[in-house]
Amino acid sequence: MIFFYKILINILFVITLLFLPFICLFSEKRRANLCQRLGFKTGFKKKVSGKKRLWIHALSVGEVVSALPFVKALKDRHKDIDIVFTASTKTGFDMADQCLVRDGGLVDQLGYFPFDPGYCVKKIIRRIEPGAVVIVETDLWPNFLHEMKKSKIPVVLINARLSKRSLKGYLFFKKFSAMFFSSLAGIMAQSPLDGERFQRLGIDKNKISVVGNIKFDQPYMNMDKNHVKSLMDSFYVQRETRVFIAGSTHDGEEKILCDVYKKVKKNFQRLLMILAPRDPKRCPEILSYFLSNDVKAVLMSTMDKLKDHPEVILVDKIGILSKLYSICDVAFIGGSMVRQGGHNPLEPAAFAKPVLFGTDMTDFLQISSLLTGHGAARKVKSGHELVKELEIMLGDTRVRQQMGKKSLEVFLQNSGAVKRIIKNMEILHIV
Repeated sequence: MIFFYKILINILFVITLLFLPFICLFSEKRRANLCQRLGFKTGFKKKVSGKKRLWIHALSVGEVVSALPFVKALKDRHKDIDIVFTASTKTGFDMADQCLVRDGGLVDQLGYFPFDPGYCVKKIIRRIEPGAVVIVETDLWPNFLHEMKKSKIPVVLINARLSKRSLKGYLFFKKFSAMFFSSLAGIMAQSPLDGERFQRLGIDKNKISVVGNIKFDQPYMNMDKNHVKSLMDSFYVQRETRVFIAGSTHDGEEKILCDVYKKVKKNFQRLLMILAPRDPKRCPEILSYFLSNDVKAVLMSTMDKLKDHPEVILVDKIGILSKLYSICDVAFIGGSMVRQGGHNPLEPAAFAKPVLFGTDMTDFLQISSLLTGHGAARKVKSGHELVKELEIMLGDTRVRQQMGKKSLEVFLQNSGAVKRIIKNMEILHIV
């Protein structure tokens, strides 16, 4: 079956090559990483003889952020290991550059994951020469796994999850799926449900372990009072200001949030909404929409020129959202009122904040269920319900404090996945 896959992927790749000039012309993101993903100008340095090299890969921003506590703990425990980190998207690469290279120096090299045709995969494998590969959450490719198996390089999947929809798709091609996943040296699942779903694909249960979710090990709480006060000052937050943060929003949600803001503002005159779209480059377009609807919105990057307090601040900078949750009264998680699967609600929970999200949290099903079940978060089905819940929380300090306390409890009670993952990797002799 891998033979037929190779033929198919090569045909599709040749067809794609015909459109490359247009893709490069109209897509800045594709221009940024095209050569590297093809295996050219990767910038990877050769491995130092006698030193163990580990290749860690994360698809995009969410997976990179998830990987942060894992990489830090791994580097603390195995200081001599040489870590090469890759991402697939430009935004993921930029986040990794900021969090893992510039801010912490946690990885030795940073680059892009290859496209799946054999030529691209082989070229980058030869360049990196990893002793083992760790994939964070997702982004597995048949040819990549096949080449790794041929080269006898073990690959493990950590923080693994398998949605009901994905399981259905894999079961449709069960024989291929079983072969595909069985080439992994280990699968470390987030929850017992995820572990059970992987077993249903016919994977040896001895390869599957349930270790928990590394998102619970995120170091979001490491902010002192001075740092929080500095953030509040820079965002014009005063004692009487109520702060509502809408994080990682997608197209279609900003219009809902604009309407929600205008309605809630009638009862809370000192309401500040900080809105951080998943793609910061959409900020000018969102700004135009808010201004056309008589809402005083500004870009975060232009705040130093302000003469008056804004009503809405649009975050056009990557990597700051998780810290901003420390200054909010209520947080809304984007990607949940449109069909995007939601985003990580633990970021505000770590700061003991009440959380709101829409009906689609399928990518964070376990976490969102824990939060709602513990009384730390509420699910809203529409803009009307969001207005109602937001007004209740903003109007009652006691409600906010109780929900925030429960959020922090959920966050603290479920940590420890990183330690279990590293222990399993040591048992497998990957580190």
